Amino acid sequence: MALRSIFKFHPIVNTLFIGVMMSRMATSMSIPFLAIYLSLRTEMSPATIGFTIGLSSLASTVAGFVGGTMSDRFGRKRVMLASLYIASAVSFGFVFAHSAWLFMLLSFVNGASRSFFEPVSQALMGDLTPQEQRYRVFSIRYMAANTGFAVGPMIGAMLGLVAGSTPFLVTGIFNLIYAVVLHLLVNHFGINELESSQASHRENVTFRSAIRVLVHDRAMLCYLIGGTLMQFGYSQMSTLSDYTAHHFEDGVNLYAWLMTVNAVICVVLQFLVSKWGETRSPLALVALGNILYALGGLGFALAVGPVTMMLAMVVFTCGEVLCFPANSILIDRIAPDGLRGTYYGAQSFRDIGRFVGPSFGLSMLGLIGILPLFLIIGALFLVSTVSYRTGERIERRSARQQPLPSHLHG
Repeated sequence: MALRSIFKFHPIVNTLFIGVMMSRMATSMSIPFLAIYLSLRTEMSPATIGFTIGLSSLASTVAGFVGGTMSDRFGRKRVMLASLYIASAVSFGFVFAHSAWLFMLLSFVNGASRSFFEPVSQALMGDLTPQEQRYRVFSIRYMAANTGFAVGPMIGAMLGLVAGSTPFLVTGIFNLIYAVVLHLLVNHFGINELESSQASHRENVTFRSAIRVLVHDRAMLCYLIGGTLMQFGYSQMSTLSDYTAHHFEDGVNLYAWLMTVNAVICVVLQFLVSKWGETRSPLALVALGNILYALGGLGFALAVGPVTMMLAMVVFTCGEVLCFPANSILIDRIAPDGLRGTYYGAQSFRDIGRFVGPSFGLSMLGLIGILPLFLIIGALFLVSTVSYRTGERIERRSARQQPLPSHLHG
């Protein structure tokens, strides 16, 4: 995929590509070091530090829906920019905070602000992109995010060696610059006109009405169930770290290489897959991705050395590359125009799977071993596909035309 094809979209979409890469780079150079930072800066116990970090995930589970609905109600611009300014303030807060309760608050707000920005930025990309090009847009966005994640920790490690607070300071400065630049661009390129065109829907958008629409949208519920199971299986990457560390010579270093392979394959394959995927059914991509997830997990369980572990990671990552953008397209396809932010935000409920998955995986690893565990996880990936297929069948029966649902007006 030529560089020219990446930046042929709306200027705001192009800015978001660059911004998401830089944002993930900045975040991943600081947040992964938070546990170390808190242990050095405070007298918090390991359990309290773990709880503090976990608050971020807990906040993101519900905050995405709240932020998405707020963007439908008050406009993408306000919510998106506010989340970036708040994220910047949180990063600066980590630099200057000292008390445990303040770190807990900052961690919670950090997760919430991130979850506000993610679905709203995706919804805005959908607003500004023709439907036939949205798969490519979401693929490029995912590639940009993985590029940032791949580079950020290395930069963070170097900065962390100098001073523990430096990565957080850099992250705060970047988020502030990003917010200002994006603020100027959305004003310059006429997003206000888009906001005005959506204003007629907003007076009918409330949290109660949004919840009512989601509860009655059976296709969306099936997609959320399928996505939760997918995230549950994907979260076993955490289980894999423990298994690798205890079952392979120099296992910690091997796991670091596995993460590098994952990031590199995500970036490289996205170049190859994004245009090809536009002509394929999103459900077919999800189904194939879940099969590759299951095969990759089985490969981890049967691997006998570093080479076979890396080959399994390649297969597993191919599933990731197919599933994540395709899932966004499935949600985009059923989202009513007046509730696109709400629907994208509702995807954060899938994080329940990622929240519960590591605890299940680590406990079952000790009880039944790696092969039975990944056989169970493989079966759950296939159940995820069944749930997605059921959702698409419901969607086709309803012959949705994506107007604002009539019961939203009630």
